[in-house]
Amino acid sequence: IDRALIDSVQPPNHSQPPVNGKKTKQHSDLFEINHIRTIYHMFIAVLIIFFLSTLTVDYIDQGRLVLEFDLLFFAFGKLGTVTWAWIIMFVYTLCVPYYTLVLWGSLYHNFPSKLGLSLGTGLLLSAIQTCVLGLFPVYVVIHYQLPPASRFIVILEQIRFLMKTYSFIRETTPVIMKNTPKEGESPRFPTFSSYLYFLFCPTLIYRESYPR
Repeated sequence: IDRALIDSVQPPNHSQPPVNGKKTKQHSDLFEINHIRTIYHMFIAVLIIFFLSTLTVDYIDQGRLVLEFDLLFFAFGKLGTVTWAWIIMFVYTLCVPYYTLVLWGSLYHNFPSKLGLSLGTGLLLSAIQTCVLGLFPVYVVIHYQLPPASRFIVILEQIRFLMKTYSFIRETTPVIMKNTPKEGESPRFPTFSSYLYFLFCPTLIYRESYPR
């Protein structure tokens, strides 16, 4: 009884962690629980059983395996056209924005009109971007009448390259403008290897290095 009275008059403890943080940790550890992993494996097993049962029924009814891949082949048709169109967009995205930035950055701090140089370079790059990453993919899709999946690949890569290019220019130009090189030194630019890695890295914000 004395212990109960003492506990009843003590103030509540406010040092407990927030509920949201606890729930977040529980969600992140969800797949580490054996029961959840078992359910996940059960879904995979059921999918495989359905696939095998469909093949068995088709073989019993028609005496052969009915693998109807015609729709798949149609949807991903003209992959040769998709390949060369992607290579053109990739080579442009890899070379033109990077070397345009290097050329602009090497002239910026010594150019008489920094605003004129920046506007001229920006307008020229925007015009080339519009032609190569704006009009060219649309022309390829319409002119060659690409099937749905192949068309989807070209359009998605067009959007991805546009976003990658914008992020690279947006994140690097302020750094070059603020860091005036000392006399006799050349400006520092992002490395070509970091930009190449960024084009394939699953992120939309350019950084010189990413946490491992």
